[in-house]
Amino acid sequence: MKFLSNFGWFDMLLVAFGMSLGAAAAHVYDTAQIEIAKANLAGIKAQHSDQQAQATQAALVRLQDANQRANALQTSLDLTEQRLATTKTELNNEIQKSTTGRTCLNGRTVGLLNRAAAGSEPATLSNAASGPAETSTGFATDTDIAAWINGAAAQYNTCRARLDALIDWHINPAKASPEHEQ
Repeated sequence: MKFLSNFGWFDMLLVAFGMSLGAAAAHVYDTAQIEIAKANLAGIKAQHSDQQAQATQAALVRLQDANQRANALQTSLDLTEQRLATTKTELNNEIQKSTTGRTCLNGRTVGLLNRAAAGSEPATLSNAASGPAETSTGFATDTDIAAWINGAAAQYNTCRARLDALIDWHINPAKASPEHEQ
């Protein structure tokens, strides 16, 4: 206490006042720094919100573009499938007019082909040639074979058109529709 005894009451008052003034200044400085930090945080939040809104808008645009591309490709595919179905029908009508309906394949051969098409093991060629022909499975006329070929070609062309549309979707993501190529 000897240290304090050298100070008078006025000196003590000055020290207390100085300390109060320092504390007040520190408080004002800290409050100002907190307000600056809050303002910076608010700016960062606003910037983040803007970036999030822009990202959402960009995603929406990409989704709309993808939907437009999908619709254009689906429309094109639908038209192709309609054209192929019409061609198949027209060819079947012409096949009926241009074939005679005479037997072309015997029943055993039709049975072998039917089992092969179903995924069953067909009889070996040596077995097929050694025994009598099976007539219980029916026979195939030239009209039947021509119609089957026409149906298989139509299925192939439809499948090819679908795969082409799918490939086009993945390979050309920027292409919106066939009309935009012109």
